[in-house]
Amino acid sequence: MKNVYKIVLVALILTTTTSCNDDDFLEQTSVDQLTSASFWRNAEDAQSGLVAAYSELESRSNFWDGWQEGRPVVEYFRSDYALPGPDASNYAHWMSIYNFSYTNGHTFIDVIWTTNYKGLNFANQVITKVGEMTSDKISDAEKKQIIGEATFLRGYYHFKLLTLYEQIILRTELISNETLDKPLSTRPEAWEVIINDFKQAAEMLQTVDNTEPGRATKGAALAYLGKAYMYKAGDPSSSEASDFENAALAFKPIVEGSAGSYALESDFSSLFNGENENNKESIFELQFKTADATSNNSTRLHAFVGDWSVGGWGGIAATMDIVNEMKSEGMIASNGLYDNRLYGSLYFRDPFYNDPDTNQMQGSTWDELMLETYENTNDDAVYFRKWLPNYVWNNSYVGVNVVLMRYADVLLMYAEALNETGATPQAIDIINNLRAVHGYMPPITVTSQADVKKQIIHERTMELTLESVRFFDLRRWNMLDQAMQDAGRSGFNAASHAYLPIPLSEINSNSAIN
Repeated sequence: MKNVYKIVLVALILTTTTSCNDDDFLEQTSVDQLTSASFWRNAEDAQSGLVAAYSELESRSNFWDGWQEGRPVVEYFRSDYALPGPDASNYAHWMSIYNFSYTNGHTFIDVIWTTNYKGLNFANQVITKVGEMTSDKISDAEKKQIIGEATFLRGYYHFKLLTLYEQIILRTELISNETLDKPLSTRPEAWEVIINDFKQAAEMLQTVDNTEPGRATKGAALAYLGKAYMYKAGDPSSSEASDFENAALAFKPIVEGSAGSYALESDFSSLFNGENENNKESIFELQFKTADATSNNSTRLHAFVGDWSVGGWGGIAATMDIVNEMKSEGMIASNGLYDNRLYGSLYFRDPFYNDPDTNQMQGSTWDELMLETYENTNDDAVYFRKWLPNYVWNNSYVGVNVVLMRYADVLLMYAEALNETGATPQAIDIINNLRAVHGYMPPITVTSQADVKKQIIHERTMELTLESVRFFDLRRWNMLDQAMQDAGRSGFNAASHAYLPIPLSEINSNSAIN
C-alpha cells in the first residue's frame, strides 16, 4: 500500500460520511467534477478506491486523536499491566481512560468510532461500485481481488468496532437518505456479519506469496475469522458451543501452510523495531514507509511508547507485575537467561541491561540513562520496548511498521481452541514450538486441560504484550474484574467498563437510537 498519496484525491471523490452525518454529504463533488457515481471508470480508479478503504485502518487518517494518541491510550492504558508514563498526567483525557472515568463525549471514543465508520463507507463503495464494473473496465481477476480485499476490510472495521463498543451500527451497503439513521444491532447480528465477511474474503483472496505487502490475504482473512470466533466464544451474549471448533478450523490452513507460507522468526525483537518488516511471521501489517510529517504514511508511536531516558515522550510505562510474570519460570532459557521474550518486550533494571559490553538499553546501559535522566537508577521503573526503532533514536516521524496480526498469535489462539475442544496434546506441541523459537525455553511440563489453559494465558503475556490484546483477552476469559482489582485499578467495573459507550455525537445525530 505505497500509493498513499492517492488517498487525498480519492477522499475528495468518495463519500466520507461516518455512520451518521449531515444529509448534504450526498451532494458533495470534487473540484474536478468527478462524483462517487462517475469515479469508477477503470481498474486504476478501483485500486485508488481500495487505497482509500485501507486509509482508515487503526484510525490512522486522524493522526493525533486517532492513531498517535487515541488508539494506544484506549487500547494500551486499559491493560492491567500498564501505567501512565511521566508525561501522561499532563493530559486529562488520557488519564480519564486510564482511571475509567471517561464519558461518552470523550474525544478518543468519538474519533475511533468515526474513523472506523469512514473505513466502512469506503469499503462498501468499493464492494458496490467495483461490483458494477463491466469486463471492459476491469478484468475478472482484478475485480475479484479488489472486492475480496474490501470485504476483508469491511469485516475488519466491524470487528474493530464490536471489540471496542458494546453495540454498533451495521453498515453493509451504501448510505442513502433512507439508511442514514439506523438503529444499533445486537451483538449476535454483528458477529454474523463479521464472520460472513471474513469467510467470503478468505474464498476470494490470494495467499501472502502472491500479494503485495500490506494488503489483505487469504491468511489474514482466516486469521481474523478464527479470532472472531475466539472473541465470540468469550461473549456471553453470542457464544455457541461450536465457536472453538470453528476457530480451530479457520486457523488450521494457516498452520498447515495451505493458506500461505508463514513461520516464526527467530529474532523476536526484530518483529517490532523496523529491522525485519513484512517478514514470514507477519500476517497483516500496517505499513509506515516514510518519515514525512505531512504524510498519512508515517508514525510517532515509538515516541509515545519510549521513556524520557531513551528520548521518548514518556507516554506509557509498565507495572512490576508484568516483569514478575515474565520472570516466573526462572532463568531456564537455553542461553541462561529468563524467557527471552521478556527482553524483547520490556526495559527494566537488570544485569542484561547493565552490561557495558553489549549496551542493550538503546546503545547504553540502564544505569547510565537513568542517572542522566532522573539522577537515580530508577530501580522500580519498567518501560515497554516494543515499537521502538533499534537504530539512531529520534522522537520525530518514522516509518516503522506495526504488525496487526502475527503468526505467533494465530498459533496461540489455535492452541487455545484445540485445548478447549479436547486436543490438549496437540496444543502442547504448538506451545512448546513457540517457546523454543522465541523464548529459548524448554517444553512445558503441565498436561491437564486446565493447566494448559493457564499456560496459554502466560504465553500470551510473554508473546503479545503491547499488541492490543491484553484487555480483550481478559474480557473473553471473564478475568477483567479480578485483574483490575489485583492491579489496584479501583475505578474499574466490568459491568460499566468492559466496553466503550456509544459516542455522544452518534446519539445526538442518529434519530434511530435516541
